[in-house]
Amino acid sequence: MKKIVAIFGCAFVGSGLRYLLTLPGTPHHLTTLLIINLVGCLLLPLITGALPLLVPVSPAVVTGLSVGLVGSFTTFSTFSLDSLHLLQAQAYGPLVLYVGGSLLGGWLAASAGIWLTQHWVKEERA
Repeated sequence: MKKIVAIFGCAFVGSGLRYLLTLPGTPHHLTTLLIINLVGCLLLPLITGALPLLVPVSPAVVTGLSVGLVGSFTTFSTFSLDSLHLLQAQAYGPLVLYVGGSLLGGWLAASAGIWLTQHWVKEERA
């Protein structure tokens, strides 16, 4: 039950943050969503890997932060819909940049999160 409460509480924060950053009429909608998703790719390995090893934190908090906060802050469905809209508008340049930036950038951000986790954990254990 603690994990469910943590997920709901953290999801409230994550989805609220995403909404505030992507309010209708906000300029640079695609850039903002790309940054949100890349930040999520960086944070997820840090939360699930480094946080429990570096700070005394309960599994419920880790689950709340990873599933609730990061899961609701990032948005694969919006990425997919925006990509489809770019394709339908035949905006091929922005489509390639958005999809390529999301995939490559997400991979690089997640890799950085994993590297940082390993680096911090190694230092903590030394």
